[in-house]
Amino acid sequence: MSYLKKNVVASNEIVKIEPEKSPIFLILKWIWGILGCWILLIPTIQAISETVKYCTTEYLVTDKHVMEKYGWISTHTDEIKLDKIENVTVEYTFFGKIFNYADLCIQGAGYNHVYFTNIKSAEAVKKQINELR
Repeated sequence: MSYLKKNVVASNEIVKIEPEKSPIFLILKWIWGILGCWILLIPTIQAISETVKYCTTEYLVTDKHVMEKYGWISTHTDEIKLDKIENVTVEYTFFGKIFNYADLCIQGAGYNHVYFTNIKSAEAVKKQINELR
């Protein structure tokens, strides 16, 4: 069971969407990490860091909230109530456009925002979030 479902989601909430992360960007990071390892190992360290981030990040949309959790040793969660969402933006990178993954920036009232990074079929997730609002 995921951390969000176990510790954050209230018992009266229904999980509506679990956005799926795309592993394609990790493959690209590891290719660069292996090819560029002779440059002070920085690309390889970045690939390891992105892999840990990928494995320890969760996204969840319930009938009341949009939530993200990230972190391994220290855990951080962010959430926005669905009725407080003002805007949902999809941001594609060059490879994201080719392999159909993107980042979602969900902006709430005030300075609240939640980022879903490297999400498969991000436009469909955006549409589902807007329908739930």
